[in-house]
Amino acid sequence: MYRLPATPPGEGHLVTVRRYLDPIDAQLARVHLSAEGIHAYVIEAASFNPLLTGAAGGVQLQVSERDVERVEAILSASAPGKSAALDDDEGPDAVRCPECELAYCFHQRRRVRTSSAIPLAFLVSIPALLFGRKRWHCHKCGHVWDDPKEGPAKMTRLEPGDPRPVFRLRRGHGGMGLFVGLIAGFLGGVVAGPELGLAIALGAILVGWLIGRSLRYDVCSEPECRAPLPSDAEDCARCKGSVAGMISGAEKHFSAAADFRRELAALRAKPEKRSKADARTRASAAAL
Repeated sequence: MYRLPATPPGEGHLVTVRRYLDPIDAQLARVHLSAEGIHAYVIEAASFNPLLTGAAGGVQLQVSERDVERVEAILSASAPGKSAALDDDEGPDAVRCPECELAYCFHQRRRVRTSSAIPLAFLVSIPALLFGRKRWHCHKCGHVWDDPKEGPAKMTRLEPGDPRPVFRLRRGHGGMGLFVGLIAGFLGGVVAGPELGLAIALGAILVGWLIGRSLRYDVCSEPECRAPLPSDAEDCARCKGSVAGMISGAEKHFSAAADFRRELAALRAKPEKRSKADARTRASAAAL
C-alpha cells in the first residue's frame, strides 16, 4: 500500500498547490521552487502505472502551508505565457516550427511516443529509430517537416493589452472508470466463480472504462495550469488566459495559440493595408 511521506521536520503541514498529469512537469516545478529557496515535494500515488496516477488525482506538488502564497505567486508568474516569451529571445538563426513558431526543434529520426506499457509498439518501431530518415521535429506541438527555412524568422508577437489565448481541453475519467471497473470486475468474478468470473471481470472493466470516458469535463490548455473550466467561462480563473476555443489534444495548445496570434496580426494588417491603398489612390488623383 502506498503511504504519503512523513512531514519533514520544520516544514509544518504540507499543502497540495498543483496537480500534474506528467511527473516531469511536477519535477520541473519542484526544481523551480528549489531555486527560489522553497522546499517542495512531488507525490506520485502510483508511479508504476500512469493510468492509476491519473485516477488517483494526478501527481501532486506539495509545499509547506506557510509558503503557499509565495509559491502561488512564483508559479503563476512563470506559467502564463512565459515559455513562449523566453523562446522569442532565440537568435535569428534558430529553426522555428512552421505550426507553433517555437524554437524547440531538433533534426532527428522518428521519435516513438509510447510508454513502457506498450513494449510491442516500441519493438516494431526499432527499424525506424535506427535507420529512418532524419527530419525536423518540434518537441512542443509534435509537428514534423523537412525544410528548416519553412518556419518563420521570429514568433508573431501579441501587442500589450492583447488577450493571451488558452483553449478548452476536453478530458474524461477513463482512468478512474478503468480502475473502478477493475475492482468491480475482480469482486464480481470472485462471487460468480471460475465459469463466469473472467467474462464478468472483462465486462466490468470495459463498462467502467466506457462510463468513465463518457463523463467529460474541460480544463485549461495552458500546460502549467490545467484548471477546470466551467461551460460558461470566458477566462481561466487560475492563469487569467482568455478562452479562445477548444482543442482535441494537449499538444495542440501551442499551434492553436500561434494560429490565434497570426489571425490577430492579420486583422491588424488589413486596416493598415487599406489606409496605404487609400493614400496611394489620393496621391494618384492629386497627380492627375
